[in-house]
Amino acid sequence: MQSLFLSPSHIQSPRWSEAFPAARLITAEDQLPANLCDVLIWVYLGDLSLLAAIPVWIASGAKVIALTQSESPAQAKEILEAGASGYLHYLAAVPVLEQVSHVVALGGLWLGADLMRQLVFATATAIKPQSTSSKLQLLSLREQDVAKAVAAGKTNKEVAKMLAITERTVKAHLSAVFEKLKARDRLHLVLMLSEP
Repeated sequence: MQSLFLSPSHIQSPRWSEAFPAARLITAEDQLPANLCDVLIWVYLGDLSLLAAIPVWIASGAKVIALTQSESPAQAKEILEAGASGYLHYLAAVPVLEQVSHVVALGGLWLGADLMRQLVFATATAIKPQSTSSKLQLLSLREQDVAKAVAAGKTNKEVAKMLAITERTVKAHLSAVFEKLKARDRLHLVLMLSEP
């Protein structure tokens, strides 16, 4: 997919062109291309004035990722309801930008780490994952411990401290958990462990 970055000229990041050397940078005064099929529009939303354009771009075949200076759940909700496929800080690191592009191109949804953590925690609190889920039987005892802690909304750092292991070990166990349970991400794990 071709990447277009739409932002004011004073709000840009060299990481954008580093992640996507063929990307075009467009200011609000510039005209978007007529054909938006297979185009990934990264739009900086300093205010929500461009929010109304998101559904129009999507109807024209584009996928949209909103960039912000300060992530907020309320703004994320509005942007996702408008049809955007992603929402993150405009100064995200190059590997994150590349990963976001890949996820969205494949039809996925991307939220920044802080918002995803809040969503996982809120979901875990609302649906109370069951510590007796039959899916846990597929895991080793240590993987079960990690899965339960993550499903309760804990970060890798918090899990490591709680279980007296390193964050690297938590990541290894979590990778095994995702693979064995076919979970896509932390939120999916929470939902899976809420089933009996």
